[in-house]
Parts: sequence; C-alpha cells; structure tokens
Amino acid sequence: MRKLKIQDAEDIYRYASDSEVARFVTWEPHESVIQSKKVVYAFLECYRNNQPAPWGIVHVAENRLIGTCGFVSYKPENGRAEIGYAIAREFWGHGYTTEAVCAVVAFGFRKLQLNRIEARCFPNNEPSERVMQKAGMKYEGLLRQYMLTKGTYRDLKVYSILRSEYEGNSDQEKAGDSL
Repeated sequence: MRKLKIQDAEDIYRYASDSEVARFVTWEPHESVIQSKKVVYAFLECYRNNQPAPWGIVHVAENRLIGTCGFVSYKPENGRAEIGYAIAREFWGHGYTTEAVCAVVAFGFRKLQLNRIEARCFPNNEPSERVMQKAGMKYEGLLRQYMLTKGTYRDLKVYSILRSEYEGNSDQEKAGDSL
C-alpha cells in the first residue's frame, strides 16, 4: 500500500467505472478518467492537509493499482476512525482487501494510538462483512436508513474493533505488518 499519485487515475477508473464495484459503495460509477483524476486530486489535498484519505492497494506482480483502502473519517479527540475500501472486481476473493484492512487497522492502533476502528457496509455486501470479520471486527448493529445515497435511504451494518481486542490477538498484530 502507498499514497496515491495522479498517474493512478486510469487504474482507479478501470475499477471505479465498473457498475458491479459501484453497487457496493456510496459513489456512482465513474464516467471518465477525468472524474477519477478529480478523486485523486481530492485525496492528494487531504494528504497535504494531514487529513484522512485512502492509500492505494498495489498488485506487486502486475505493478498496478487495484484498489484503495484507508481512513475515511478520523476523530483523534475521540480516539476513533472509520475505514473505507474498494477493489477491482477481478481481485475480489483473493485476500487483498483483508490484507489491506488489517494493515490499516495496525497503523491506526500502532501509529495513531486509536482506541476504536470501525467500518460499515450495505447489508447485502457479505464479502465486505467477511473482510471486517477477518480483520477482527465485531458486528455492532444495523443503522436503519442511515445514509441517502444514489437516491435511496440505505441501511448500513456497523463493525468495529477496539484496541484491547487488537492487542489481545497476536495473529492480527502480525497481519498488520505491511504498512
């Protein structure tokens, strides 16, 4: 994982324009590389201002960006953050997202000294739920009609992990060594 670069816009467009990928996220499919560039510019601005923004997930063998993962919300005064992620459909089910989420969780607890890290997904996104579970997160509940997205109020499932749970699991600590 690494910070995004403007050159990543075409790789982002490749997966962000896929309607099947967009079905599980809050944003509409990207309609052009220009739209993907605008997203990258927004993330670069966040990096410059020390605000949370996703990192790129890079497939080493193919030497290309295949997704993003990182904090989409950061509340240091409350010791918590929320993780968001998206990955190209051709890489679903291979463990890349789980590896990325575990690395972000480790970074949050080790470097940012967070107490709580959470993630959310639409109720029909079972693969995302499995990622959260593999990262040690526990299901907390359903936020009913929590978000207006794509013209509809949508429910969200919430998962979280606490520092005490993370520190009590040596497997997770080892899993997070890639950031």
